[in-house]
Amino acid sequence: MAFGKLYTYAGNSRSTAIRAVAKANSVDLQEVEVDTTKPTEEFLKANPPPQVASQNEKTTLLGKTKQDYASILRWMSFFNSEVLPKFGGWFRPLVGKDPYNKKSVEESEKAAIRAISVVETHLRDNTYLVGERITLADIFAVGIISRGFEYFFGKEWRQQYPNVSRWYSTVYNQPIYSAVAPEFSLLDTPKLTNVAPKKPEQPKKEAPKPAPLLLSPRLPPRSPPRPPSPSTP
Repeated sequence: MAFGKLYTYAGNSRSTAIRAVAKANSVDLQEVEVDTTKPTEEFLKANPPPQVASQNEKTTLLGKTKQDYASILRWMSFFNSEVLPKFGGWFRPLVGKDPYNKKSVEESEKAAIRAISVVETHLRDNTYLVGERITLADIFAVGIISRGFEYFFGKEWRQQYPNVSRWYSTVYNQPIYSAVAPEFSLLDTPKLTNVAPKKPEQPKKEAPKPAPLLLSPRLPPRSPPRPPSPSTP
């Protein structure tokens, strides 16, 4: 029997960390596909106003000390508030999920790279985001940043950001993450650039058929008029 339900949708980067932690703790989850823009009554009932979640104090994913735990929450908050929205504004219009505006996409790209630069600097002297071993912060953050490696971060970009690239590959290939994530792969060149997505071709409408001609029924030919009868004297 499933421990609980995970309401998610295809490609939801925030669900990867939940799957990873559940698998690491041998917890079965039932996944329910949901459109969060049109939530069902079941979804709303299962997602009341935010509550404080409990934690397993024996897990190593939350660090060794209270300071570690606070740092984990700080990094998760950073990726959730500073990285995720920028990536959304960068890739979603390019795949047709949001209206396309070239300038808006360009600004989102710059903001995303600025946020990633903060992580690049931190990882220059650190293998992981917090401490000397993988934590929930790494699992959550790699799920968020995976959009960049899926669509934009080709070989040239990875050479400019070697620390983020090394960290991403390290965490992704950890069994706790790779067991629930798509197969690991890296781009040679960006898959998406800042151009409007092609609109899906609409099926051609058939030309209306001409209305059938209405033919009047043929009338029998008229008999020729009879000659007048000769008058009698």
